[in-house]
Amino acid sequence: MKYLQELTSTRGVKELFEIIEFPESTGILVVYAAGAEDADYQLFRADMDALPSDEQTGCDFASGHEGMMHACGHDVHMAVLMGLIQRVWIMRPKCNLLFLFQPAEEGEGGAESILATGILQRHAISAAFALHVGSDMPVGTVSSKAGIFFGIPQEFDVKFIGKAAHVAFPEKGINALSSALDFFTSIRPAIEELKKTERVIFHVGKMTAGKIRNIIADECLLQGTHRTLNVQTKEKINELIRTHAALAADQSQAQVETKFLGSYDPVVNAAVLVERLACYCKELGYEFIEAETVMTGEDFGFFTSIYPGLLFWLGSGSDQALHSQYFLPKDECINVGIDLMWALATGLTMQSVEFAANTAEACVR
Repeated sequence: MKYLQELTSTRGVKELFEIIEFPESTGILVVYAAGAEDADYQLFRADMDALPSDEQTGCDFASGHEGMMHACGHDVHMAVLMGLIQRVWIMRPKCNLLFLFQPAEEGEGGAESILATGILQRHAISAAFALHVGSDMPVGTVSSKAGIFFGIPQEFDVKFIGKAAHVAFPEKGINALSSALDFFTSIRPAIEELKKTERVIFHVGKMTAGKIRNIIADECLLQGTHRTLNVQTKEKINELIRTHAALAADQSQAQVETKFLGSYDPVVNAAVLVERLACYCKELGYEFIEAETVMTGEDFGFFTSIYPGLLFWLGSGSDQALHSQYFLPKDECINVGIDLMWALATGLTMQSVEFAANTAEACVR
């Protein structure tokens, strides 16, 4: 925010940008209106949250917040968007652009809360763009596909509530742990049957139960996620969870609480925008690779459900997995992202190196 304020208050260009802060959010929208009054806007979005992980990259700009790091490359996403704003400042293209710094992509669906404010909808948006750094992709490679690109994640909690008792007198208790195991055992064949016709991932990643080894567990919490490619299949699995949880609870006279937490829309790329990206990669000398649909979740899907959109992988040059405490993209990938976003915004393909030495110092004065 401080850098944006400095950017828009120096050298007589404050009138070029409008900065809008979102209520009850750390989100920031930068508006650039240099095109015709009746012309549409193009939206460029960067997510900006970190992850609860202890950084082990060893770099000299490692996170200054203990236990937090940008293990998913959102710092690169922000740097690309800032670089795009800087280039727009320098070149003054005759178009209308929106630059969105979006919070809470990691599990909280920040895109949905941004849209709920109605601020974006004040502008006629013809297309929305975002990128995500990819591991095991060299710098200078880009990957995307038309149609469904990222799937639908759905987080869920199933909590069984029983009755504690001494293990020597099990008839006096209700074993919540046994109810949870019954649930997990019974739902698996139903999920396997669904997999015969649908692409599905069902995963319980955490189970907590009991307080001491010789006491029957009075509570057991299962925390999981499932991934699908369409809303209908998502709802089928949600109903299976409800049904099998209730059956398991009934068998042992336990109680059960089922909660469905964060869920995103699928990311669906517009074919015409993917074609544009591939053409710009060719002109700029970057390698475009046809991607496969992945079951990763990304709340950019809330934008592609409303606007024609494009999300693409940006090669990071890192062989460490996303969300790893060792994940460290190479700096060079930032200019690749800026080049491509600039081309998508303006139709121009100017290499970022043309702006480096002579403009970087002038831009911060």
